[in-house]
Amino acid sequence: MAIMLPPTLQTVSDLSGVWFPNVNEDIIHAHGDVARVANAGSERGAGGADTAVRSTSDSYKGEGATQLQSYWQTTGNETGHMAQISAAAKVAPVALDGIGGVASGTKVAIATVLSAATVRLAYTSLLGPAAGPATIQTLLATRNAGMRIVREVAEGIEKRLGPGMIDRLKGPVDRAAEKLRLPGGPGSPAFAGAGHARIPPSRAGNAFDKNPGILQRGGGRGGGRGRTEANQQLSKKEQEALEAKAAGKPYDRAAANSAEQKRKKEEKFQGDRNAQKRGREPSKEVPKKETRREKRAREQREREELEAQQDGSNAADNGYNTEPFGPDGKRRTW
Repeated sequence: MAIMLPPTLQTVSDLSGVWFPNVNEDIIHAHGDVARVANAGSERGAGGADTAVRSTSDSYKGEGATQLQSYWQTTGNETGHMAQISAAAKVAPVALDGIGGVASGTKVAIATVLSAATVRLAYTSLLGPAAGPATIQTLLATRNAGMRIVREVAEGIEKRLGPGMIDRLKGPVDRAAEKLRLPGGPGSPAFAGAGHARIPPSRAGNAFDKNPGILQRGGGRGGGRGRTEANQQLSKKEQEALEAKAAGKPYDRAAANSAEQKRKKEEKFQGDRNAQKRGREPSKEVPKKETRREKRAREQREREELEAQQDGSNAADNGYNTEPFGPDGKRRTW
């Protein structure tokens, strides 16, 4: 039966600030009983499976029976994974009973401290004027004693009881689960029956590793995207649709659009359009961008030509004739 505080002790607990574990240990023990029933059922099932497999190994002979027998030695209920998991599962009821016992012991210890504090508070109430300081001193001492008990219980569970339960329960289960892997290596879900077989790697390797890539196929920056898209031929239906559209006759719009897209791709990959993106030299019709040095040289030539023109026009304006012979054929003198 669960230990509960009477109202008087509950009042002292509230005044002193001592935490009382309001845990129903009967429920913990009930969970332990349920775990025992579950373990008993699993043991019967494991025993039945072990008996069936061993009878099969005795009835059949051959390579398959030998492989089954060797596999069941590491998996079966005698010394295999099933036996280890069953032994680990038996720890759960014992651990639950231990937790219930710890809860009951903690309650008894704290209730004892609160009972002693109640008696002391009754005595201090008879002291008259000195009752106030004595009451405060009693409550502080009760709080220190109660918190010390709670702290020791928490440390015992954390450092002793908890790690022991984890090692006994979780360790065998983890070791068994690590060996019960599906084919494919670590990381696969763990199931009983899918054991040591592994799918061998393919000798063909990855097909993408043998692919030469777009650069080796004549594509990429040095050669466009290859010949498949660049040399698409128009079908008869598309050719008729283009001719009908040019003549102003009814035509198949979808076929005409498809033909126009093929023409655009052909211009893009083979013509002068986007030639620089494909790494080719631009055609003669496309002006080449001049460098800074070429630009300075061109500007210098233009300035010299302009100065020469200005010098000739100035000489004519000043009355000077640059022609050395006159209309009569005689040399001019200045």
